[in-house]
Amino acid sequence: MPICLEPDCSFLVSLDCDKDKPVEIRPAFIVKTQSMRGQREILNTIDRLKQDDSITIDEIFDATLKQLQRVVIGWKNIDKQFSAEALEELLTFGESRELLSKVAYNQRMDIDEKKV
Repeated sequence: MPICLEPDCSFLVSLDCDKDKPVEIRPAFIVKTQSMRGQREILNTIDRLKQDDSITIDEIFDATLKQLQRVVIGWKNIDKQFSAEALEELLTFGESRELLSKVAYNQRMDIDEKKV
């Protein structure tokens, strides 16, 4: 069955800087599984932001944040109340891009660690 049709089509993603932390306390983002349409949207955004020199910093950050708010639906082991707006306060731009890349390719945590 396609993963987008699974009853719980979300998964956990952790940033590379947290990969050595024990699973029980490792900060993780709960994200929506992406079909080709979602993957295309994320990857087109990333590509457009790399290619277009006329885009302002505000446009780059806004486009990145828009994609994050579309795909991140929660988090765990992060000592802050989840909200779409909190993503901008929590993540650096580099962390945002890393997270989006992992979501675009549905890069789940290890199979034993992915339970939400």
